[in-house]
Amino acid sequence: MKTSNSLHFTDEEDKIFWIEKVIAEFSEGSALPEEVEQLRTLLLNDPDARRIYLESNQLTILLESTHTAAPQINQTPLLKKRLSLRLLPHWTSRIAAVLVLALGICGIWLALKSTSDSLKQPEQTPWLATLSSSNKAQWAGPGVSSGKFYAGNFILKSGVAELEFQNGASFVIEGPCALEIINAEKLELEYGKIWGHCPPAARGFEVIAPGGNRIVDLGTKFAVGADPSGSVEVHVFDGEVEVFSDSQEKKFLEAGAAIHISPGEEHISLDANFDNFTNAAQLQDDRYQLHHAALLEREDLLLYYDFASLPKNPSILDDQSSSELHGRVVGAVSVQGRTTGKDALLFENKTDTVALNLRNLTLGKGFTLAMWIKPTDFQKSSMALLNSNGFSPGNIHFQIHDDGKLMTAIAGMARYTSLPNMIKTDVWQLVSVRWDLENNQAQLFLNGEPLQSIENKFPNTTPNTKAKFGQSRIGTWGKRTFGHNRNFVGRIDEVMLFSNQLSESEMTQLFEASRP
Repeated sequence: MKTSNSLHFTDEEDKIFWIEKVIAEFSEGSALPEEVEQLRTLLLNDPDARRIYLESNQLTILLESTHTAAPQINQTPLLKKRLSLRLLPHWTSRIAAVLVLALGICGIWLALKSTSDSLKQPEQTPWLATLSSSNKAQWAGPGVSSGKFYAGNFILKSGVAELEFQNGASFVIEGPCALEIINAEKLELEYGKIWGHCPPAARGFEVIAPGGNRIVDLGTKFAVGADPSGSVEVHVFDGEVEVFSDSQEKKFLEAGAAIHISPGEEHISLDANFDNFTNAAQLQDDRYQLHHAALLEREDLLLYYDFASLPKNPSILDDQSSSELHGRVVGAVSVQGRTTGKDALLFENKTDTVALNLRNLTLGKGFTLAMWIKPTDFQKSSMALLNSNGFSPGNIHFQIHDDGKLMTAIAGMARYTSLPNMIKTDVWQLVSVRWDLENNQAQLFLNGEPLQSIENKFPNTTPNTKAKFGQSRIGTWGKRTFGHNRNFVGRIDEVMLFSNQLSESEMTQLFEASRP
């Protein structure tokens, strides 16, 4: 059967089956708009199609109204087809007459057109903001679908969530909080607390508070709090806002200033209080602390470098796992990590590295290695993330290439390479690999999602090879070959090694729990 601008059926049964399939999907709300339009055209131009349509609808009504066993039958389109074919000779004239009088062809056309338009409507409704981050957020009612916010009312019962609008404005909301997103540049706060950052592109964003109070951004960071009594507070941390109070008097608030507005009372000037609101940096830090604590409770954590202790002793990289396999930092320096207040290591020179002695690290049937990286340049054909110093049978390598490929290999086993342009510069990415050591197979991941990869078995595959890191390095390779030492250029944040193969859902959870 062909379903394009014209429909072609092999026989009458083929036509009946297609018409009743569209009818069934039509009633469930899942029909494709183009198929609804095709059915509408067919009914207008084909008397035989109208007869099939009318009989199918009347048969469904009769089956649903009878008190026999028929209602218990799962009336799939195919079953309806068989029933309608079997009962067709007896009911044809009566059913057609009744339904033509009741509905008429014009009514059929209008119903299908209306449904076709309604099916297209969701595609025409633009989303206004996305859920960019959250911490223990619990929504009342249906909550947020697919991380996108459309115009409407939302209630955050508890926790914290960050909304980012398409113009760049972002708002951190603390539960309990009720608000309405009115459009791309306006929201109304019923109660609760919000912290907002509006870049130049979002200048003029408006927050409506209880009592008719309006706060208009002039390119700033500010916060608004409202309680059920109608009291409102506005705090400005950077830039300036306009506040239109309940009396419509306009007042400018600059950085460091705040105002308390209560119904029927004099406005009170205050100093801005950073501690009263959760900002984006605090939300990120809270999320990281939860992620960090959860990792330390895992029994499968073999190795964990979080870089937290670098300011105290920059030459030692502490292993936070029970293995206590501490590393030695050479040249690399402590810098800003992927979140505010989070440290990372910056690798710039050929000699910048972290030397590791992992000889006593025992690997079982498999393992998972994950790292947060932010490359700044692809200078070398191969850049080491974490590599064994040599390439003897069982030695493990994890690195990136200058064409944006992610690669892992175990000498004597196999090499797996992703497609090009997967790894980007100047952006934080969680790169991961899980190895199945029983079957000599690996799966690469980027930001919690599996990557398509190319497998290459080594021609000199060694039987019964045991995977081992041994003496290893982060950021360089201990064995200089091919004219370079494979040094990585950029920042590395966390390094995590697990004693088992994390599932795809666990990989996604790890990314979501630790992403900036």
